[in-house]
Amino acid sequence: MDLLDSKNVNNRIRKRTIALAIFVHLYLSLMTFGFWLIPLTIFGVITSALLRNDIDEAVSSANSFNKALPFKYFGVVYTHIQHVFYHPIKIENDIFDTIEAELKIRTPIASLEPIAITDKDKDLRAYEKRDFLKGEAKSTQCGTTLTLLLNQSSFGAVRSFEWRVIVGGYVDKDAKFKLIAYSPFTFLFWIGAYLKRETNLLGRVRTVYSSAYNNVDVSTQVRCISETVFDAMVVALDKNGIDTSDLKAQKLQSMNINISGGKVNMGNVVQGAMNKIGAAVSGAKA
Repeated sequence: MDLLDSKNVNNRIRKRTIALAIFVHLYLSLMTFGFWLIPLTIFGVITSALLRNDIDEAVSSANSFNKALPFKYFGVVYTHIQHVFYHPIKIENDIFDTIEAELKIRTPIASLEPIAITDKDKDLRAYEKRDFLKGEAKSTQCGTTLTLLLNQSSFGAVRSFEWRVIVGGYVDKDAKFKLIAYSPFTFLFWIGAYLKRETNLLGRVRTVYSSAYNNVDVSTQVRCISETVFDAMVVALDKNGIDTSDLKAQKLQSMNINISGGKVNMGNVVQGAMNKIGAAVSGAKA
């Protein structure tokens, strides 16, 4: 995954962004007799270094994270669906095989590859690893990637299956410039959460390009992937004699949501609805 690959989008620093930054800092420098250049330099260098570290870490560590944000490499979780059922025998391999077969038939996702993601939180006595299956689709013409992650867990004989559709964008050079140029104004607002590992700077500059056609492409692909996984789950559970009436109801509820961007979590009932893609990436565009 190339975080700088914007495909058909001209990824650049806009002239008006540079002009406005020059005007603001020149004005503040004149008003403070040049002392403004000191915090500008200090905060700018620190922000640039931390951002570079986050980008390098995301590129090199798709399989690990520290305490929070386990899927930061892939992007933002747009759809998180969980289904829980009882069955005395482990049937996860059958379910995953059925999902993979349906994805091959219906979508450009050719296979599901195993991936282990490890929490390397320094407060843990031992690193904690969870196994997932990953499927990737080709990026849209505007550089937006879609990744499907599936995982299974058990609590006694109760089985929990989860799948996430994760949407990733490219590193917006204009947003990156703004973050560094205006760091003296924003630094104190995010540094606390950053030091607690509750956020990272990559999310502030990674952009899902907001355009009418890209919105349609992302919406279509998210819905198609979710529809396929739902149908495959129904087939696999029916084959093993498990009642799927609640799963079918869950599908009807979730697929009636207008998936046009943002973030939604769904368990056995729908718990929210998505916002528009433009709102989801407004932080990066601001």
